[in-house]
Amino acid sequence: MSLTSDVREYAESCGAEIFGVTSADPFVDYRDAVTELENADKLGTASKYINSPMADARNVLSSARSIIVAGVPYKLKVPGDDLPEYDGPHVSLSRYWRHARRVFVNLGESIAEYLQKRGFEAKAVGHRGISHKPAVVRAGVANYGKNTIAYTKEFGSWVWWFVVVTEADLECTDAAGEDICGKCDRCIKACPTEAISAPYRFDLLRCRTYLSHSSQQDVGEIADSLKEKMGTCLGGCEVCQDVCPLNRTVEPIKTNTSFDVSWYGVPLPDRERLPLSDLIELLEGERSHYFKRYATICIGNLEGADDALPVLTRMHDPEDELVRKYADWAIAKIKRGRGERI
Repeated sequence: MSLTSDVREYAESCGAEIFGVTSADPFVDYRDAVTELENADKLGTASKYINSPMADARNVLSSARSIIVAGVPYKLKVPGDDLPEYDGPHVSLSRYWRHARRVFVNLGESIAEYLQKRGFEAKAVGHRGISHKPAVVRAGVANYGKNTIAYTKEFGSWVWWFVVVTEADLECTDAAGEDICGKCDRCIKACPTEAISAPYRFDLLRCRTYLSHSSQQDVGEIADSLKEKMGTCLGGCEVCQDVCPLNRTVEPIKTNTSFDVSWYGVPLPDRERLPLSDLIELLEGERSHYFKRYATICIGNLEGADDALPVLTRMHDPEDELVRKYADWAIAKIKRGRGERI
């Protein structure tokens, strides 16, 4: 067996359902597109997620010759999904937050260690090392949708990707990209914040997933007009993926794997819908001001959120004036919904 076959077999033994290899050559199209945004000063705080050095794997490992991509599906059916859905005022949590972390999250590190034991330099790379989507698309295991998310034939877009850069000269699986969307533009029309402005045009600074992600704690103040559109998903947003026809045929994988769901350090019940009453209780006491910010946005966008007015009135944070601003915004929105003059 070749080294590539050995690595594939090992990755699959660790849970990888998708495996591919591409060269360590720079992603030219990605680099040119991002450089244009950088020169126009349009990236802002997104520059740590998207920047031109991420187009070249050799910025991560100077001796890099190959990039390994491994994917694990995370559209799961977990025990909590069998509970009756709550129909009252509630917020939700994205599938990514509830399901993705049930997979083997150290897959990249394990593949890198396997290669190191074989005598090759190798390094697992996170999303801030090199861009994952250009790697999986060039490796021929996925294609771009118009929402700029990578789609696989087997699991749609519900895949957690792991990337490893190595000096080993592996056999590439590169394939030409395909147009998988045709004339469909449902993701563009459905995006609640208009982050997808046109086919393959995506503004990270308007994306709910980016704005609420726990690694993006310095996005600054979110404009009221954008808060209005951010909906009631406490963490993440999957609207563009939920409406996509390519995802509708993907069946959930049954699993009994448990996971302690935590968002900004706050434990949450393992359910898609979190009743407003539960969220109010979670807001009491010492909580991260980032949790308070985004929980407040959700409450402001909820219908029938009157019960939250007392906790919103008390809400403040000496280290974060935005908590008070967001609470005032939510209070005003709830009162306007009741027909009160503000």
